[in-house]
Amino acid sequence: MLIKHFSDKDHFYRFLKNRVGVFFKEAEDRAFEGVFHCLYFEFTENPEPIFLSAQKSCISVFSNGEKFLLCGSESNIRNFCSELVSYTETKSLAREILEAFIRYRKKNFQIQYNRKILPLGLKTAIMGVLNVTPDSFSDGGLYSKPEEALKRAIQMYEEGAEIIDIGGESTRPGSERIPAEEELKRVLPALKLIRKELPEAWISVDTYKSEVAKACLEEGADIINDVSGGTFDEKIFEVISEYGCPYVLTHIKGRPETWKTEPIVYEDVMNEMVSWFKVRLERIRELGYRREENLILDPGIGFGKLPEHNIEILRRFEELKVFGKPLMVGVSRKSFIGLVLEGFLNRKTQPKERLYGSLGAVAPAVIQGAHIVRVHDVRETREFLALIDAVRTYDVF
Repeated sequence: MLIKHFSDKDHFYRFLKNRVGVFFKEAEDRAFEGVFHCLYFEFTENPEPIFLSAQKSCISVFSNGEKFLLCGSESNIRNFCSELVSYTETKSLAREILEAFIRYRKKNFQIQYNRKILPLGLKTAIMGVLNVTPDSFSDGGLYSKPEEALKRAIQMYEEGAEIIDIGGESTRPGSERIPAEEELKRVLPALKLIRKELPEAWISVDTYKSEVAKACLEEGADIINDVSGGTFDEKIFEVISEYGCPYVLTHIKGRPETWKTEPIVYEDVMNEMVSWFKVRLERIRELGYRREENLILDPGIGFGKLPEHNIEILRRFEELKVFGKPLMVGVSRKSFIGLVLEGFLNRKTQPKERLYGSLGAVAPAVIQGAHIVRVHDVRETREFLALIDAVRTYDVF
């Protein structure tokens, strides 16, 4: 006897058809019956239709005030939504649930810009870190000269990085902000050289400043990677809307210069993050951004999070699929990995000694749906991801 669990209706369909021998039409009709979900949401109106619809649809419902949890197969949840639409006060809730499932099941994406296409889904893409700063936590000062930055960019591209991410300002805890002029002085020379030598590579610029983003897009950058999610300079939303470029929207709480002194508190880190992303995405759309598949979400590991928050995000990473967007994660060499290694192995590590810990941290995110990983060690990560991707995409049925 085997105990099996299916998180994907397509996997359950193929199991029914190919292993059990169910006729394909029946397997297709019943594919939702083998996938179990729990839906957590808030509802402020009369809850009676929820309880009545749940009873008719054979799903479990739990509530505490305005908070609700529904548990059942996806098939029964769809039946539950069919019941909800018969009540005026819950029609919009039914639509919201069904749309959330459509977004959640989306696996493959394409980001497009500057006559380039980057497919995401089957193969995990790598964003190679290129810091042209004097004070980044891991490699500050190594690539501050444009020629050294170019050499490193070429190396990462040849090792398998689809994206080169150029950063001109450190955002490590305790770091201070620098003016746009200084950031551009660091970034533009390297960007121009790399754009000329690697015309096919995707070039990302790690900045939260609208002025820097605009100048770099004019010089051929393809992606803006904003660690502040537009909270430090909301004019950056106007810039990305004007250019239609891919944009990494990163969750953050607080500011780097205060993380060491101010308490970092979450009631539920993932629930707060999902609510935050919803607000920021709505704001981007209000300002005219229209290329939805070019919006990439990053949970911002370490950006206003304690080590336990980072671990919980990696454990629950798949919950971010509710937005139906490409997902990125950056854990490479970060301090929480050093703390875990010290706690489990009683060994202190420097950032450059955290390769294996970084690979271990990236694995759960990729298995649960991360499309892009931001790393320092490209060659080792590419080899590691080859095996992860092979297992993740293997069709056992």
